[in-house]
Amino acid sequence: MIPLPKRLVIIVAAVALLGTAPAPPLHFPKATVLAADGAPFLLVENEDSARLAGVQLFFAAGLDRQTAAQSGIAALTADSLERTPVDGVAVRDAIAALGGMLQYTVDARETRFYLEARPDDLPALIGLFARALSAPAFTPATLSASRTELDARIDDVEGNALSVGVEMFRRSYYGSGAGSPTLGTRASLVGLNASDISGFFEANYRKAGFRASGVGRMTPAIADAVRALAVELRGGSVAPVSLKVNPIPANAPRIVARRDVGAPIVVVGFAAPAPASKDFGAMLILEALLSNAFERSSATTLGLVERSVGAQYLYDGAPASLIVYVNGNRVDPSLALRELLLVSKTLAARPMGVSSLRQFKTSAEGAFVTGNVTLLDRSYLLGTLAAQGLGSDPINAALAAIDRTTPSDVQRVAKKYLQRYIVALVLPRQGSEGT
Repeated sequence: MIPLPKRLVIIVAAVALLGTAPAPPLHFPKATVLAADGAPFLLVENEDSARLAGVQLFFAAGLDRQTAAQSGIAALTADSLERTPVDGVAVRDAIAALGGMLQYTVDARETRFYLEARPDDLPALIGLFARALSAPAFTPATLSASRTELDARIDDVEGNALSVGVEMFRRSYYGSGAGSPTLGTRASLVGLNASDISGFFEANYRKAGFRASGVGRMTPAIADAVRALAVELRGGSVAPVSLKVNPIPANAPRIVARRDVGAPIVVVGFAAPAPASKDFGAMLILEALLSNAFERSSATTLGLVERSVGAQYLYDGAPASLIVYVNGNRVDPSLALRELLLVSKTLAARPMGVSSLRQFKTSAEGAFVTGNVTLLDRSYLLGTLAAQGLGSDPINAALAAIDRTTPSDVQRVAKKYLQRYIVALVLPRQGSEGT
């Protein structure tokens, strides 16, 4: 393997060959608040030429609101809501029949539902989902079908070494329900009944914990539909949650699991700054640097399984975290891990040069833009970054944070966050005990 300093020099030189003139700043359409009857409910990036529109509906119903005995209740509630009948048809099927899409995601702090359709159709589809929210069907038949669905998805997660490694790190780092398995476990789901689901829904699907964001061709009718949905939500406050993390010790704890996978995966987890922090731009640069410093040139963007080493900045939790993974299908894990840790020490020891930083800024901005091109991704990013204090135009604010980062910022952030870590090892089940 190429030693770290030469590897970094090669990357910088390759990027420099593209030209020395500064590129125009990347940006997304400026976000605005789309009002309905004078009341703002929807933060949007409007594109009049777009053929589709997508809306994210955020509810304060994430993993951090689960108790230890309720693992999976957030996912089971969301899945059951999607199966709630509207005029005799499950709402997600009714929406699909009209050319739209409804899907949900559960993360550390929220459950969010995403609807996408032609702009003229989307208001009616939001109305269908609002009807499901007003009369959810947490019946034995609905819960049974949702459990079956989640069991299959849990099996998929268990067969994905990277997903297993990330969940291992999160369980070790987060001291609350935020670290619990996103979908629960087969055993925990069996223990949840209709009363549990109804109680979770009543406590967390409230107007006080709701917000929305949208991307695409956004119309006043879409804002009216979101506002109507919000008006029908239950009133009252959403209980505060206790956000806890376990301090990462200096001795770099290692967690080991075995799964039916073909090669080892190593996940290294670090603490990371929140989006509103002055350190946000520097950490985005470090994410891009660690994702690219070990890869050879490629004409296309490499997917997760194609990378030898990759990084993901996870800001759905509080506090945020950064994971770097080593793909044993592509590289010797022990050698790559050693180089990764050398990278973190080198970055903390001295500031990089101005020209090198300029190239890594370009890489970070490019990764941020290309990683958020779909309406789904952008509407999520718009809503979550705004909620975490990045202002009313948060995606462009993130790009601005990258642009104003200095070499000393990168060194300070690397020293502050990248020197303590947790290592999660996912090994083949039949591997040697000495692996």
